[in-house]
Amino acid sequence: MQKKTGYAFFIISMFFVFHAMAQPKPGKETIVVAFPTEYRWKSNKIPKDTKAIRGTEYTIRDGNITEAPVQTITVTTIDRRYYPMKAEGAPAEKWEYEKISCPEAMLEVVDKKIIDGRTAILYAIKSDTDDDCGSKIFLAYIVEGATALHTVELDILREHFTPEVYKQWCDSLLLSRIE
Repeated sequence: MQKKTGYAFFIISMFFVFHAMAQPKPGKETIVVAFPTEYRWKSNKIPKDTKAIRGTEYTIRDGNITEAPVQTITVTTIDRRYYPMKAEGAPAEKWEYEKISCPEAMLEVVDKKIIDGRTAILYAIKSDTDDDCGSKIFLAYIVEGATALHTVELDILREHFTPEVYKQWCDSLLLSRIE
């Protein structure tokens, strides 16, 4: 009986060790986004005052930038040890902020899922007006990781907006993964 208990203890211990090793280390977790391949993307780090927040801006490297539906993509990772933020209220907060300059702005939650107690929300803020307020569609994906909160934000220019472009960018963001 003692021998069986020892084996069971060993197996359970190894499970916890491997599970702990599979978790990303705090401060090292990143989100990997599958950007559409028609363009080559250049990344630039966004300087922050703290190590707990990391930002990267992606812009089109080569080609005809004026024909691209998206000019800039901003990816931000916030370490939840220092800033314990959740994804749940973020779309409504961003919408309230956008309504200050664009009262006609509408919030659309495109996709929302909860996996292992972590929330991921894809949402858009847009307006049907013809002024500056309606010149672009704001698209964002916010994901809770094991140790960080990740956001990917971009604007689709109205002049290049089609349902196909919108679906392409939504699909790209939904294919993101946390490493």
